Amino acid sequence: MADPSTETPLTREAVQAAHALIKPHIHETPVLTNATLDRIASTPRTAAELEGTAWAGRAPATPVLRFWFKCENFQKTGAFKARGAFHAIERLKQQPG
Repeated sequence: MADPSTETPLTREAVQAAHALIKPHIHETPVLTNATLDRIASTPRTAAELEGTAWAGRAPATPVLRFWFKCENFQKTGAFKARGAFHAIERLKQQPG
């Protein structure tokens, strides 16, 4: 695990600098939504479904959930790991020696 006392602070500028380092090596990937999953996840339980639980006798909650999926599976390697790997390599290349 990284030692926070020796690592670059997580700031907007640090994230932008990291992105600039890896940008030539990665694909831009879309962020997608799924209305079906949103609807299923947002469907409240019925009073009958709450019987026997800690929420029995209460009005069912009416959540509104929206899911967003960052499609990193569209990266060259098929995974988000490419971002971290390219960032580590580019930072190593900047170090003397």
